[in-house]
Amino acid sequence: MSRTSTPQRRVSIRAGLAALGLLSGTLLLVEGSPALAASTIGIDPGDVPTTAAQVTQDCAPSLGGGPRPNEDAWVFSPPGNRWTSGTFQSVTATFSTPDGAVTRSIPTDPNSAITSHTGTSRAWIRTPAGWTLTGASAVVSGTAEAFVLAHACVASKPPWNGHPKLRLTTTGTPASGLQVGKKVVYRHTVTNETTGTDDPHPHSNGGYDAITHIAVSDDTRGHITCRRTSLRPGQSTTCTGTYTVTWQDVEKGKIVNSAQATGSFHGRPVHSNRATAVVTTEEVQASLSIDTKARIESDCRYTCENDGLATLDDRIFYTYRVANTGTVKITDVAVDDPSAGPVVCNSTTLAPGTSTDCHARDPYVVTEHDVEKGKIVNTAKATGRYGSHSDHDDHDRWDGHLVESDPVTVTVCIRDGKYDPGKDDDDHGDGDDDGKGGDDGKGELPLTGHDSAGPLALGGGLLAAGSLLLGAARIRRRAYIHI
Repeated sequence: MSRTSTPQRRVSIRAGLAALGLLSGTLLLVEGSPALAASTIGIDPGDVPTTAAQVTQDCAPSLGGGPRPNEDAWVFSPPGNRWTSGTFQSVTATFSTPDGAVTRSIPTDPNSAITSHTGTSRAWIRTPAGWTLTGASAVVSGTAEAFVLAHACVASKPPWNGHPKLRLTTTGTPASGLQVGKKVVYRHTVTNETTGTDDPHPHSNGGYDAITHIAVSDDTRGHITCRRTSLRPGQSTTCTGTYTVTWQDVEKGKIVNSAQATGSFHGRPVHSNRATAVVTTEEVQASLSIDTKARIESDCRYTCENDGLATLDDRIFYTYRVANTGTVKITDVAVDDPSAGPVVCNSTTLAPGTSTDCHARDPYVVTEHDVEKGKIVNTAKATGRYGSHSDHDDHDRWDGHLVESDPVTVTVCIRDGKYDPGKDDDDHGDGDDDGKGGDDGKGELPLTGHDSAGPLALGGGLLAAGSLLLGAARIRRRAYIHI
């Protein structure tokens, strides 16, 4: 059996005593170190306010788990490592809810805990879905100045058994008396009439049961603007569009506008009922009137009487006044006068109640044929159009409807002709039934000037009396001489 020498035994004893001293020193240092002081810190201001859906998603099973129906999970963490930042002792969080502000404490409230996750202190809590975190504070054992909202796990969305539905009503203003060029304002009211289960997330992302991308289209094919494009059940919005009345609308007497609203529900299209608005137009009254005058210019104007009569080679100047007596604008106004020839008008467009003057471009010259007939009869009428192409684009050219006035006639008689009003009626062939005009078959001359029958009879009597007296004197003289 081997024996240990005395020097070796002394070395072993010294090594054991040294190890025991180191262990005792270590224990004394640990036990003698003071504990880190507890302090109250706040959440990083950049993390609030927020909903669970707006932050990083992490549904760790040891940190609240999830996703859970109708519950959001919140996870808080101090920055850095636990040796400097410390660990959570408690967390107090404030939330905004539909019923007002609510404060929850970790770990005293149900569904909350403080845990060490991968060596780092974590505090988590589950709340009803849709709440908004507005602020938080924590008691920590460490030197951290603030803590953060590390991540969240938003609640799951259960199957929805509702029936998305949109309802539309439409009105047009003004509702009657519309004229061409006037504007109709259409107001479309869209209402979300969705029925079914309640929204599990009434305050997240506009509402789980909201219908989005609201829009309205109608027969006018104009631009329609909606005040809101997302509606939750029971909510409404107004969409507005305008339309300009055309001649075709006026012809029909009314404008029938059909509209429909559309939207999207979780990617599925939603269509409303078709709503119709009817507005009426002003009754069309398109009419023209014309007045015609004739002015005679003669080479004998300094010697001829200004009696309105014409003779061979006289010039007749025709003028016209055309008036719009209807209720609509008339374009392409003109005068149709075959005898006078081309006519020029000052204006070719007449608004209701206005008029324009026109004149024949060239004077009419009296011919021998006119003299033989004894008169010149001129008939003219005014023409125009309403609803012409000027009210439509070039791709839909339309000449509108023709409007004609009643014809008007002006007559110029020939001087000394059979229709000269200064001549006796017999010159017109209006004598007796036998056409001879008298007993001897000769027409009687018309009486002109003053009546001279009385003075002539008196003068004849005086002449006869004077002759008798002169004859008696001569006889007496002869008798006296003879005696």
